[in-house]
Amino acid sequence: MCNREAPGLEQFARDSNQVQVVGLGTQDSFSEAGSFRARADIEAVDLLWDSGFTSWQFYDITSQPSAILYDIEGRELGRWSGAFDPTDVLDALD
Repeated sequence: MCNREAPGLEQFARDSNQVQVVGLGTQDSFSEAGSFRARADIEAVDLLWDSGFTSWQFYDITSQPSAILYDIEGRELGRWSGAFDPTDVLDALD
């Protein structure tokens, strides 16, 4: 998540009763991620941290920001590279 998309993603996470939004930090440092969270007023998005980019390899992420949508069974329903429109996520759920 970047500065530009943080407010919209936070609002989507607050408003949606269909998805749980989880952010995965890998770049910069853990303390910088915490500062970003505070500065961007992110509360509804759960944030995880991976200092070694292992998650990028596991999930085949090649750029930031990226998003992957999984159903409750762990099946991938959609994948976006770059900023995405939350309505695309809701469409993928249908």
